[in-house]
Amino acid sequence: DIDLVELRSLKPLDMESIQRSLTRTNKLVILDESTESGGVGATISAVISEKLFDLLDAPVLRLCMDNAPVPYASSMEKRVVKRGADLIEGVIKLGSNRM
Repeated sequence: DIDLVELRSLKPLDMESIQRSLTRTNKLVILDESTESGGVGATISAVISEKLFDLLDAPVLRLCMDNAPVPYASSMEKRVVKRGADLIEGVIKLGSNRM
């Protein structure tokens, strides 16, 4: 089973929807356009690990940029910012236990 939870706000964080999804799937993939360190995905992952750890069957998979500045050129930006195709690949990887 796959659930898509699109967060509309970060404050307050919709923990009810996240918990409902984790209860069904027991796995979490976070797609985040920010960098690996200090990004929104890191904060959400930390909150989930602190509050809903027992619902996780695998580590949280974060799909985000490497710790590097975002290139100004759009052709280069497309290479570093994670997209929908990266999300599909991550979900398949997590679902097949290839982490």
